[in-house]
Amino acid sequence: MQPLDGMDPRQVGPYTLVGRLGAGGMGAVYLGRSAGGRAVAVKVVRPELAEDTEFRQRFRQEVAAARRVSGAFTAAVVDADTEAALPWMATAFVPGLSLRQVVERHGPLPVATVRTLAAGLAEALGEVHRAGLIHRDLKPGNVLLALDGPHVIDFGISRAADAGGLTTTGSVIGSAPYMSPEQALGEPLAPAGDVFSLGSTLAYAALGRNLFGEGAGAAVLFRIVNTEPDLGELPAELRPLVTACLAKTPAHRPTPRQLVAHVAQSGHPTDPDGWLPPAVATEVRAVRAVLTAPPAPPPMPPPAPSDAPIDQPPPARRIGRRTLLGLGGAVLAAGGAGTAFALINRDRGVSSDKHAAPPVRPSADVPEAVPLWQNREVTLPCVQLLSLDGAVVGITPRKIWAVGGDGKPKWTLDDTTVAVTFAIDAAQPQPVAAFDGHRIQLAGTGGMAGMGGTGVGSRITAVLLAIDPADGKSDGKVALDQPEAVSANRLAGIRGGTAYVLGLGQGRHQGGSNVWAIDLAGRRTAWFHGEESLLLEGVLLAGGDQVLVSSADRLKALDGSGNVAWQAGLQSFGIAAGGGWFLTPDNKGAVTALDPATGKPAWSAPGIATPRLHGSAFAHGPDDNLLHCLWTDTDGGFSVGALDLKSGTPRWKTPLPPDGPGTGTGRFGADLLYADDTLYRIGPDAVIWALDPDTGKARWKYSGYQGTDAATLTWTAGAGRLCVAAGSPSILTALPAKMS
Repeated sequence: MQPLDGMDPRQVGPYTLVGRLGAGGMGAVYLGRSAGGRAVAVKVVRPELAEDTEFRQRFRQEVAAARRVSGAFTAAVVDADTEAALPWMATAFVPGLSLRQVVERHGPLPVATVRTLAAGLAEALGEVHRAGLIHRDLKPGNVLLALDGPHVIDFGISRAADAGGLTTTGSVIGSAPYMSPEQALGEPLAPAGDVFSLGSTLAYAALGRNLFGEGAGAAVLFRIVNTEPDLGELPAELRPLVTACLAKTPAHRPTPRQLVAHVAQSGHPTDPDGWLPPAVATEVRAVRAVLTAPPAPPPMPPPAPSDAPIDQPPPARRIGRRTLLGLGGAVLAAGGAGTAFALINRDRGVSSDKHAAPPVRPSADVPEAVPLWQNREVTLPCVQLLSLDGAVVGITPRKIWAVGGDGKPKWTLDDTTVAVTFAIDAAQPQPVAAFDGHRIQLAGTGGMAGMGGTGVGSRITAVLLAIDPADGKSDGKVALDQPEAVSANRLAGIRGGTAYVLGLGQGRHQGGSNVWAIDLAGRRTAWFHGEESLLLEGVLLAGGDQVLVSSADRLKALDGSGNVAWQAGLQSFGIAAGGGWFLTPDNKGAVTALDPATGKPAWSAPGIATPRLHGSAFAHGPDDNLLHCLWTDTDGGFSVGALDLKSGTPRWKTPLPPDGPGTGTGRFGADLLYADDTLYRIGPDAVIWALDPDTGKARWKYSGYQGTDAATLTWTAGAGRLCVAAGSPSILTALPAKMS
């Protein structure tokens, strides 16, 4: 979702607009909220079209027709004003991802998911046709995948079947790869045209590509009209269904009702509550957690006097499953934790002293590091890199590998060997493993190996896998014993022989998160905590027994038995611990130290940069009471420094050389790492910097990844070197900690 700019309205009718979801030829679509907090998708007509009398009349007809459509898998119109200066229409909003987004990010969908998709879309088309409409533009971009099933959205060019105007002979409107032959020829349309588009859309979902090829629209339309598609690569279970939809003669195609019956007769579709592959469901849950969250609570008050009573915030508002999943449909042109990060950081400020003079930045002309070695043969991208006894271990969803200090391969472990998928999504780097002093402990998902991460036909379980770092062999796994646990997807850390694991599953409510404390010696669950919201992070405090977990708008501290010790309503990203405190950066650039026993704030330091996506805002050196971090300056650049954790005051602060322009999500915030008496930083332009940890002065830089999205880089340091991995270009690079 894009932030609003100066050209965007802030209020439409009774709805406050909070971001732009997308734009097209007719206008833009925004995420709006009513005064009561209801989320809607608001389509606002472009100013030049609003002045066109004929267009206004068509828009009135459009709204009237759309109001006639209802059903579980279509978007319901909840409000409209066709006479406003800028006409608008609001539909109920459901957080989800478009089919095109999902396939581009995760590849073809499994057969069971496609069959459920077919049934849901056919049911939606049945509702559209019963209302006397033809959609005319059914395609992957207009199909929204939500937790409760698929939704057909955007009736922007649909028209009543008996109306004139755009349905007349000679009009060719729609998206070329998904048009029917009669639509491509400009002939009068009937509901059967939508069924042909449905067949092409299902083929895309199963194959990951347009069935009639790429290229100029005219060439694609020629193939649709004159050639038979090659369905040989389609799974056999789907071929009859898709073939029937793609009949050249409209009368030979099945009706939507017949399609629903066909899916039911060939085996009931997947339960909608679990119809999406785990990686896709993870992203949808992350989107849901942020976009359906209540408005952000007010900023945390300043520290109370020592004799003031402890403020225990009220419990988080419970949002029922029926409320969450019954909101309708809308386009969401963003996904996953990246969306959560962008929304949490959309108001991130700069330096707390707005009147301070811009800092004088040192030159970026420092020595360029020469790699010790590079490896282009390991499997990349990685969700995590570990540095262990001179070796580098890389973790990908399907494979774990190790290379020695010389960059040469040592061992590999495939997911099929242990029947565990090691990570849900390589596009989301995050800590899934840690070293306990003897073994690598990895939070993974059982029942998915060898099936492309789909889990079709096998029970999905959450597991903690032990791996011998010397040879990569499995040393046992612990099944995380909680019914309906979908996966383990994050390792908060290991402390005192206990591993703290975050995962997805029922929690206390459908779609929530789980937290396990695993006794490594006894290979058993010490305690379990179920959470109704999606947990983004977890962090441990040395010397204590608590774990702090964060969702999109709330922090919770769990005690040594897994019970909630305290909670606070606070948007936070990049939580950390040090100096005896839990540390929570907020969306205004302030980091607050919280007493781990009470949650009471001790001090707050302003102007500190929040982390880049999947990055770290802080780096601990050898002194636990000193924290390296970045400050955001008035010119938009950064200063690096050390924060005294006893008082929250800076020990020192040094402006950094200017950064180049960033790309993608990597342009946000900080990423710091400390090892071998060196402070490392990834800039928003993906340039790697080695800094003196006592002064912040740059020792060297490495520009070999410049131009890459910095959010996709993973790194680790130790044994006198820094190792950085990227997926595109696919390369692992080792850099010296200090240049001679």
